[in-house]
Amino acid sequence: MILKSSLYLFLFSLSLAASLPSSVRFLPGPINGLLVDPDILVYGDSTPGFKHVKYVLFTHARRDVVWAGVRHVSAGANAIVPERERELFTNPAAFWNSYRTGRFHDYSQVNTKVLTEALPVAQSVRGGDTLTLSGVRIDVVDTPGYTPGAVSYILDLPGARIACTGDLIYGDGQLFDLSSLQDAIPESKTRGYHGYAARAGALIESLRSIAALKPDVIVPARGPLIEDPQAAIAKLISRLKSLMASHFATDALLWYWGAESLRIRSAKALDDRPVDSMPMAEQRPLPDWALAIGNSRLLISRDGAGFIVDAGYKGLQPKLDELSADGKLKSIDGIWITHYHDDHTDYAQQTAGRYRCPVYFTNPLRDVLERPGAYRLPCLTTNPITSGKPQSDGAQLRWHEFTLTFFDFPGQTLYHDGLLVEKDSGETLFFLGDSFTPSGIDDYCLQNRDFAREGEGYLYCLRVLDRLPKQTWLINQHVEPTFRYTPAQMERMRGELLKRIAILRELSPWPDLNFTIDESWAAIRPYGVDTTPGKRVKVELHILNHSPQTEDYRIHWNTPLGLRLIESAQILTVASHKEGAAAAVFVVESSGLHVPTADISTPHYSLRRWTESLIYAK
Repeated sequence: MILKSSLYLFLFSLSLAASLPSSVRFLPGPINGLLVDPDILVYGDSTPGFKHVKYVLFTHARRDVVWAGVRHVSAGANAIVPERERELFTNPAAFWNSYRTGRFHDYSQVNTKVLTEALPVAQSVRGGDTLTLSGVRIDVVDTPGYTPGAVSYILDLPGARIACTGDLIYGDGQLFDLSSLQDAIPESKTRGYHGYAARAGALIESLRSIAALKPDVIVPARGPLIEDPQAAIAKLISRLKSLMASHFATDALLWYWGAESLRIRSAKALDDRPVDSMPMAEQRPLPDWALAIGNSRLLISRDGAGFIVDAGYKGLQPKLDELSADGKLKSIDGIWITHYHDDHTDYAQQTAGRYRCPVYFTNPLRDVLERPGAYRLPCLTTNPITSGKPQSDGAQLRWHEFTLTFFDFPGQTLYHDGLLVEKDSGETLFFLGDSFTPSGIDDYCLQNRDFAREGEGYLYCLRVLDRLPKQTWLINQHVEPTFRYTPAQMERMRGELLKRIAILRELSPWPDLNFTIDESWAAIRPYGVDTTPGKRVKVELHILNHSPQTEDYRIHWNTPLGLRLIESAQILTVASHKEGAAAAVFVVESSGLHVPTADISTPHYSLRRWTESLIYAK
């Protein structure tokens, strides 16, 4: 993997390789390799030709790294892997068979860069183990962070102590991506969905463990050799701590879970330092014409007509029945969807069918609401919306004594809306879904796709809030009171977002920082396909080009047994900040679950086995 100034980094790596002991050879490439004597290979070898070795040492189970060593294991080399990730090497089918259906209503946010075929393992290791391979001593250190069970290998060789740290660190204090750090926090009973870069604290501890061993050079899985490990590690730790401090300063979860949860969730990343939290927003009860029903809201007009905001709560229908029986509700005229998450959409189509009313949302939500199974995103529903009535951003609907204005509002997720409700009497509410709470910003799940760029994501949403009528009260359907921010609070959130952008620019080795936080910049759709043997299946590789210039993406499909590739595009040209799609057509030749993957490369980088689709033939 060579990012940013590719030629410079490549030459830089070669110059450092000259300073390594003569008994080792650095093999730079999309995945680096370290050849120790003739028998031991760390990571793998992606250079042309083939070297027969006795041992291949893997630091973690990511398929986008492991591929570089697979051919050596297939030729007879012994694979040595981390004990805590052994199952992902030896039995990846168990993961995929569970994930195929478990990805719906998923709040774990596990990383899916898992092998698609089992790899035979000769030995598994954990921190504290010592290997002696062909007379070479190799110490094993637990270094969780980038993956939960990663290890590093320390080689004490004549003239140099070398640390092979996988993806623990990239270059001069950078990180390959941040989204891979999303995880649960058991100490605070926080699910993976709410654990923003939750392994940052573990990664910092792992970096400190490596620094304490005082290596002369770090050989990472990707990127240039790291000649000054202490300086690079110090930079990465400082950047991560600053990023996490800024994130927790406007933590929306403080409203829900309180100060003790925030202390626990931030402790490792911030070394137990207190969080400088933004003050809580002003709050007041809902008006009597906006009724809370779980995390749905029901607007009731003077003559008893109803308009629902979100329908993912199972208790919604019984409450509507009760209101109807009491004569307080005469009809349901429409449903507005703020975002695609299951707890806001599970009962939308059922409710719309019962009342024969339309479901409103803006155009960017249409596909994910109508084809949720086509996406790999958190909290997907299994109940598509089929009676949708998409609206353009800014469109208005006159409904009884209310004016409703529809907004594209990509806050908590990229696929998110807002609804401005103006009553003729002057009262004004803005339904902002799950994007804000009185304590700040709901950006705790990186997989929701919050972009960090002026004019997009939360910076865009703050501009929308700035333009709302004065005295507008905000509604998050999980928060019972309405709330509103002071100008100082608005500025605080904007300032923290800009601060994070600056930090992410330093952290990111990519052409644009949003590659670092947007796990779905390259995604195959439909992600899940149910079919039968003999059928053709068409999928598309969608690429959102975050780069500041047009890019030509070269595409190669890795086709597993049971599928036959009959048609595919090899080059996809995508303009800056635009999305393009390249199609591939497979013939399904056998039953079972098939997991094709795509390689993606540009002049800046080469990513192998990068993204996948699940094709299940019954």
